[in-house]
Amino acid sequence: YIIDRIVVRNGSLHVADLWKGTNYDILKPSKGEGSSAVSFEIKSLSLINCKFAYTHKPSKFNCTAFTPLSTIGLRLSGDETELDVSTLLQKSILSSGGDNFINDQNLEVDTKLTIDAKEEQVTMSPSEIKIAEVNLKAEGTVDYSNRSTVDIRFSNANTTAASLLSVLPASLSSSFSNVNISGEVVINGKLQGKTYGSNEPSFFMDYSLIEGSVGVDNKDIELTSITANGDLSLPKLSTTSTAKATCKIQNAQSEGNTLKGLLTIKNFDRPQIKWSGLADLDAAFVLGLADSSGFQAKHGKIKVDGDLELTYDSKLESVVKNSLKYAGKIDVTDLSGVLTNPQLNVKKVDMKISADNSKMVVNSLDFSYNNTTGSMKGYIENYGSLLDENSNAALVGELKVNDLIVNELFADNETQSGGSKSSKELIPIKLRLSTELYNFKYNDFTATSMKGNLLSNRVAIEMPKVTIDALEGETQAAIGIKKWGENYLLDINSNLKGVSITQLFKQFNNFEQEEITDEHISGRLSGKIVAKVILDSNYEPILPKLYAKAEIVLEDGALVDYDPLSELSAFVKIDDLKNVRFKTLKNTIEIFDQTIFIPKMRIENNALNLVIEGSHTFDNEMRYTMELSVAELLATKANWLARKKEKRIEKNATGGLTAYILMEGTPDDLKISYDKATMKANTKEEVKNEKKKFIKALKGEGTLEEETAETKSYDDVWDE
Repeated sequence: YIIDRIVVRNGSLHVADLWKGTNYDILKPSKGEGSSAVSFEIKSLSLINCKFAYTHKPSKFNCTAFTPLSTIGLRLSGDETELDVSTLLQKSILSSGGDNFINDQNLEVDTKLTIDAKEEQVTMSPSEIKIAEVNLKAEGTVDYSNRSTVDIRFSNANTTAASLLSVLPASLSSSFSNVNISGEVVINGKLQGKTYGSNEPSFFMDYSLIEGSVGVDNKDIELTSITANGDLSLPKLSTTSTAKATCKIQNAQSEGNTLKGLLTIKNFDRPQIKWSGLADLDAAFVLGLADSSGFQAKHGKIKVDGDLELTYDSKLESVVKNSLKYAGKIDVTDLSGVLTNPQLNVKKVDMKISADNSKMVVNSLDFSYNNTTGSMKGYIENYGSLLDENSNAALVGELKVNDLIVNELFADNETQSGGSKSSKELIPIKLRLSTELYNFKYNDFTATSMKGNLLSNRVAIEMPKVTIDALEGETQAAIGIKKWGENYLLDINSNLKGVSITQLFKQFNNFEQEEITDEHISGRLSGKIVAKVILDSNYEPILPKLYAKAEIVLEDGALVDYDPLSELSAFVKIDDLKNVRFKTLKNTIEIFDQTIFIPKMRIENNALNLVIEGSHTFDNEMRYTMELSVAELLATKANWLARKKEKRIEKNATGGLTAYILMEGTPDDLKISYDKATMKANTKEEVKNEKKKFIKALKGEGTLEEETAETKSYDDVWDE
């Protein structure tokens, strides 16, 4: 039976291998009951503007395409069918196990197939297959029996690397999405194995790259003159977890960049990467491949000579815990560039590292950025976890830094990319560094030197015992900072010796208040200060959450032109209060709830004694109670004459006079008055004491003559 020509226009053809049977049988009806050999031929079957689909249900293999023109010749003779196929399939999609091997590309086939129905086998004669720009020669067999198999070999004379990447499975080609690869590639490969049931065929390909090049999108970096060879194998076609690829680079260079070595990748779902070789590359090239968007390298070289291993979790987009291993050397020379957040102008970094599989040593590190310079040497403990999400790596050694400005290291949380703002981590590595900082600066605070151990467990940074040469004195302190929800907790415990209180107020911005400033106060401060300060995400103090306690001794001190004392001076008509000087002052002062609490303390000098206590809020609400003891000489100067009970002034135990004064309000509305309640309370206490002494005298336990202090008398007062 011969059919000269069949033409199908604008049709659809769906062919399928099912779990049991097929849907493409060709039957010849017969009236006879006997059997006989059948010869059947279609000289030309033309598919014009037709949709085509093929499905192999057991292996989950699918193919769909659109053909503007396919010409098929078919000859059936006995158990054999021969097909001559010349076809163009547009927008072809070939997938297996959900992974696309040809994705919306053109496929041209010129082949001859022999189908043996008795053996249930298809034989492909040497054929020409073109996938996009990849020209292949292919031949082999396909067994479509109940135990179906495939064995097809392919090769090419010359194919470009870009074309080859375009026909790789999406799970593989996505790894090269931002990399441009060019050059001539020669490949040989095969597709073979069982396809029935849940079986999948395996795929293998070896390749050679000649005069290739590698560049990175949006980066002015490229490696050229690449000569390499390697292979790619997928034991199960749709299971990339069993995939393995190798690439041996004999030579790669361009403008001072050189690369030689062997790269091996296993398991493309969770790549196990090994590199053994030498790389001497521009820093911009290395950081470009690493997609280091936060740092733009301008200059520098990175030389790596050794063996690297790591495992990368593609789903989590992170290095697998404790998978990093390196044995060899890493040298960074003359690295410079710009860091975007925090914004730093990195002028120069030189570093030499050596490592084996258990320890990584930082032989030397010298760096400079902005106006800061420094050096470090030591080692990285547990470096295998360096790239882990919860790294246990620790940098141990000695660090020296000159002209460190802490504020320059603060990142902008509003624009920071990558990472979570709610993360508790302050830095990505633990620290145990013996540290020397010279010309240190934080806000307006400056220190000539700070020496101590710098420690960090990644979520907190502290210097538990640091010696600070600053404020014209010396301080021993414990300083720490850690994340506190969305904010930070700054913890300070310090012992001061001979510190200039003027400089202390000046460099700490007068502690965010304007009443007592560095222009008003002077003296040498010693004592203990404990402070807990909550900083917001921009490292500014949250004043309502500030707590501080100071046990201080202030020597050779003075309060000059302090407004409340100036007001008091006008009230009692004593000019000396405008400039109060004292030899020694001791007290414990607390700050919380935005209020400064001052317990009772005595300020003494050769002209007067002043006892003061009270509180002062950050909103300048003041309430002070004072006992002002005035020497006879000063009182004479003031020409105070007795006006009897109008003033609440009494003789004290030392023979002087004490005025009880209450000061309340704000600097703009400050009210000063004599404190009658306090004076009456003191008088009652004196009367009570007198009664006790009188009773003791009656019992013979004392005498009234023992009393030397004068009792209170409102007659002995001073006038204005």
